[in-house]
This record gives sequence, structure tokens and C-alpha cells, in this order.
Amino acid sequence: MDGPDEPAPTSTRLWFSLLRRLGRGLTGRRIAVQDTAFTVASVHGRPDGWSLGRARDVRLTLHDVAAPEITAQELVVECDTLTVGSTVSATGVRVTATLSSSAFASFGDGSEGPRVTVEGGELRTAWWPGITLALRPEVTAEELRFTPVAVVTPLGRWSSWGLLPSGTVPSPVLPGGLRVTDIATTGDVVVVRSATDRWTATPADRPRLRELLAAA
Repeated sequence: MDGPDEPAPTSTRLWFSLLRRLGRGLTGRRIAVQDTAFTVASVHGRPDGWSLGRARDVRLTLHDVAAPEITAQELVVECDTLTVGSTVSATGVRVTATLSSSAFASFGDGSEGPRVTVEGGELRTAWWPGITLALRPEVTAEELRFTPVAVVTPLGRWSSWGLLPSGTVPSPVLPGGLRVTDIATTGDVVVVRSATDRWTATPADRPRLRELLAAA
């Protein structure tokens, strides 16, 4: 973990040194914990005052994430504060996942919904042979909505003029109380953002945390 070198009490400097050493030791490593594997791209954070076991402005970037819940090209986890003790808790948590179209299609709980691809920087779904619909994704409190905005054929592209109905799927149930806040496309991938005000590890998470720390 990185951050500015500022004059600080000895205990804070030691904690800061440990954070930086942990970050440097993890960067570039491929880590496998139970049924989850990922490569650590970067770890950043700052000690939170004099308190040992607390950090703020934490940012963790993982590449090639393979887990039962998600397969992501990149996963960026940010939080305002992180506390490590008998449990692990974080506030102001934001998670940004970069997914391929196939990973996005199976994202969440596997609910049936539009089978999508990413073409020309937008979501597409097949309608008839050789004809696709360009979709605008929207996030509501209860569901994900995909609204057709254009019909694309080998002969050209036409606006749907709001005549075609939207397709919806339930908003996926994510761990730790995370909720999807935004879906966007860029290039040939889908970027899904989620957030929660507070996340706390449950007792069932502790063995996995110990294995992760051991791997680190």
C-alpha cells in the first residue's frame, strides 16, 4: 500500500510501513484461496491516525478474477475505511467489475434474461436471424432493465422509437449487501459498478481470510 510519507508517531509509521510492505509483497502475485483465484495488480491505502489495524482510502485492483460468484477481467475494490480485527469491516465500499459479454450474461444468480454481446461499444441481443437489438441498460431499485434503442440489420440501423418493450431481470444478489448502481459498456466489455455503505465479514468468511493472509 502506498501513500504520502508524513511526520507521524512511531506506531503510525510502523503500521504504515507494514501496509506498504504488504502491498509490495502482493503486487503481481497470483493467489488462490479455496474456489477463488486472482492476480493482485495493486494495493493502496493509508493508516488511519494512530489506530493499528485501521486504514483509509483503500484501493485494491485485481486482474483475472475467477470465483463462483463472478468471472472478471478486472475487479477494483475501494473503501473509505478498513478495519482488521476479530472481524473485517469496511465503510463506503465501491466495487467496479470489468466483464466480458459472456461473463456479464451469467452475472448474478443465473436468472433468465436477455443473452447479450458487446458490439461497437453497446449491448446487443439477437432478435431474429441476422437482426439484433441495441440495448440501453438501466439499474432500478429492484431490477436491471434493458431497453431497445435501435434495430440493427445487415441493411442498416433504425431507431426503435420506444415501440419495443424493455426486458428485465431481478437485480443480482451480491455478497456483503452490495447493490448494483450502474452498468456501462466500453470497447468490448461491460463495466458493472456496485456499492454498499458498510460491509462486515461474517464468521463463515474468516477461514478464507486466514488463507488469504497466509498466502500473502
